[in-house]
Amino acid sequence: MQRLKEYYNAHKATIMIVPRSDKSIKQIKFNIAAAFIILVTLIIANVGLLMHTVTKNYEANQLQGENRDLAASLQLTEDRILSLQSINNSRFEEITKLKESLSASSIYLQNRLDEMDQAQAYIGEIIALFNTETNSNLSLPISRSFSRTLIETPETAVSSDVEDANLIFYEIEDLVQNDEIGQVIMEQAEAYHTLVSELETRLNYLDRRPDFFPATGTLTSSFGYRRDPFTGRSSMHNGIDIANSSGTKIYAAGAGVVTFARYSGSYGNLIIIDHGNGYESVYAHCRTLLVSAGDSVEKMQNIATMGATGLSTGTHLHFEIRFNGSPINPYNILNTND
Repeated sequence: MQRLKEYYNAHKATIMIVPRSDKSIKQIKFNIAAAFIILVTLIIANVGLLMHTVTKNYEANQLQGENRDLAASLQLTEDRILSLQSINNSRFEEITKLKESLSASSIYLQNRLDEMDQAQAYIGEIIALFNTETNSNLSLPISRSFSRTLIETPETAVSSDVEDANLIFYEIEDLVQNDEIGQVIMEQAEAYHTLVSELETRLNYLDRRPDFFPATGTLTSSFGYRRDPFTGRSSMHNGIDIANSSGTKIYAAGAGVVTFARYSGSYGNLIIIDHGNGYESVYAHCRTLLVSAGDSVEKMQNIATMGATGLSTGTHLHFEIRFNGSPINPYNILNTND
């Protein structure tokens, strides 16, 4: 150790500083050991600084790479957000249109059902009047009940919320799949169609039924056996006699087709009308005939005038009703309130 100190003390380094020419040269002497230590220290410091710089550069490069990745990921996320917003806006518009369409359809169906209810009430009044006037027993078709909440306008607010949107889609799907309203309307329409057909059949039958009193006047002879005014013997009188002045109008007792319209022996000027359903009506001793064979006549149509043609004791109408070819008492058919 002593030798080492002596070695370092014996070996010194001198640094000369040469100033300008007007100044003297400066010399700085220092021990070489101290210079070595300073040099080593500087080298170590530089190496440490270099390593620190390299490490920081590496970390900076890594951070820059991560920043680039994050920036790309952020841009992709923003693009997805814009895409989702576009889809959401499109769906929002679609939901709005669907709700408006559903609302309009609901209002339309509600109006149709209200009209159906009004029609049912009106038809009920008509049937009641028809039954009263004709002594019939027609009944109103029974409507199938159902929940009208199916056609209520959805109260769900249209928004971007998925649950609200799905509620609307579910309501529309339920309305379309069940279609209970359409079934009810179709069933009611079929029932009304059947009812109308039955009404038409009955009205047609009633219109053709010979129950209208054919002329005004005085009943002078009834249906059944009586003393014959020409022979004095008891004989069957197949109709009724209605007396009035010559030219009194004679009306068709019911709608039908004229099968006979000309002079016929003791009946004089004679009209026979076929009413269908087995019924015929006979009008005898007419003065003038206003229809011909083959003519279609309406109920209460003026078809002739009263006279005394044929074998007759005076001006009157001999009126008969035949069912399946056999005379029946007209008073069993005629509506005496006419």
